[in-house]
Amino acid sequence: MLGLDPETAVKRLETAGKPVRLVEVRSKKGGKGNDRRIIKTTETESETVVYWSAFKTEVTTPQSPDGDSDGLT
Repeated sequence: MLGLDPETAVKRLETAGKPVRLVEVRSKKGGKGNDRRIIKTTETESETVVYWSAFKTEVTTPQSPDGDSDGLT
């Protein structure tokens, strides 16, 4: 399950007949991410708890003063 997106993980667990509870985990800074992934799972007697977090995986390249995107002058 680790590394999967939450929707895929929930579908797989529910197909296997397991009740699922999703828990979002955030950093104190609260940075915005664009890629949701499972970071931890635990099982209790009644359900599987799936912890997920959003990671920033799109990196923007700063523009250099001469207009190139390589950052070199």
